[in-house]
Amino acid sequence: MHKGLLQYDVRILLALQQAIAGSKEFFQLLLESHPELAAFSNFLQEDPEAEDYLIKSGHAWLGLMSHAIDGDERARAWVLKNLHQANLMFCLACRKDPKALSWLRFMKLDILLRLAQEVADLRNKQELDASFPYKMRF
Repeated sequence: MHKGLLQYDVRILLALQQAIAGSKEFFQLLLESHPELAAFSNFLQEDPEAEDYLIKSGHAWLGLMSHAIDGDERARAWVLKNLHQANLMFCLACRKDPKALSWLRFMKLDILLRLAQEVADLRNKQELDASFPYKMRF
């Protein structure tokens, strides 16, 4: 079974957290050392080209993780079947699922909790931006 996000060192996942939060320096670091995570960060921010990169580079699983975070049931089923369970719990925690948050705390996967909080904050901001009338795209 593929470890998914658990295959990365905690320091790399901390850099991912910062890249998701908008840090250009950490994004650049990921781009140089783990471009798939830089693309994942961009895809979470709704960059369609990032998904193409993930597929072409053999990291489609990160694209499926993003779709699972967004509630795609087929993507969630794929993540559950093909990746370590912690990855599905991370996806659910990004949407503040209480059981997933509890499971990650119990398993002492603090880095995934931190990442999930960052993604949740990003999604909340995206939803607010989409509903703000002066930012609507026509």
